[in-house]
Amino acid sequence: MSILIIFLFAGAGTVFFVMRNHNQNKTEQNVEKQKEENYLSLGVSDRETADLYAELYEMSREDVAERQIKTKDWEKTAKELEKAFFTIPENEKYQMEKDGYSLEDLQEAEKLSVKTGRKAMELAEAKGKISDKRKWSEVVRDSEILTTEEQLGLTKEQVQKLEDKSLEKADRVEVAILIMNGTYTFDEVIQKLDAGITVEELKKQNEN
Repeated sequence: MSILIIFLFAGAGTVFFVMRNHNQNKTEQNVEKQKEENYLSLGVSDRETADLYAELYEMSREDVAERQIKTKDWEKTAKELEKAFFTIPENEKYQMEKDGYSLEDLQEAEKLSVKTGRKAMELAEAKGKISDKRKWSEVVRDSEILTTEEQLGLTKEQVQKLEDKSLEKADRVEVAILIMNGTYTFDEVIQKLDAGITVEELKKQNEN
């Protein structure tokens, strides 16, 4: 009799385990389906923007769409995505400190995130805990450190072209800002520089 009871409990436990997993999988599928529907509910232009941000900030297009639907403002969405990429939430920092990470390393990861274009959390995890005794030079190569111009959106090739035209760093930064703001394209800047127009004159033309 006792053996029968044990089998009955074991069978009930198995059924419960299977049902729980089934319900959990169904819930996850529903969540994923809803995310996909959120993405598809966006207009064509908004979906293209979501695709771009997904690639830029290394996340799914569905997650980007979910944020956009909540904010209904791409500028706000972009700020949220940027913050999530370049910083580590304070509650996660607190937990990581408890787990053996250095607060100084977590803060340095955020700084290097901006300089390299790599996700802050990724850098922190790559550096590891204090006990790992890993150096930042093992995690980030010097070649990965972006210049100010590159952080503002210029490629290394574009920076080199501006250097070839004898533009000082301050002028290269100004050019990067003008392009980032949509005032000129890079090709337009090169054409104007070739025509003898200075960066200062480009700025004044923009102000006018």
